[in-house]
Amino acid sequence: MTGPKPPGRKEPSPLRYAGFGLQLAGSIVVFMLLGTWVDGKLGTGGIFAIGGAFLGFGAALYALLRQLARDEKRNDE
Repeated sequence: MTGPKPPGRKEPSPLRYAGFGLQLAGSIVVFMLLGTWVDGKLGTGGIFAIGGAFLGFGAALYALLRQLARDEKRNDE
């Protein structure tokens, strides 16, 4: 059960965050493809593709956390 909302505080719309799933998937795919390209140039066995997938996930997570912190700060004002 939730209590009353403090005056002046608005809850963000869920649609505001709907694009983050696409951003997550897109960044993973882009960084993985970049890693695959580097693997092809250097002849490595896929290590850059895996690293690229992790880097893409980290970049998307970082962007999401920054947006959430920005929204939280905006709601506190």
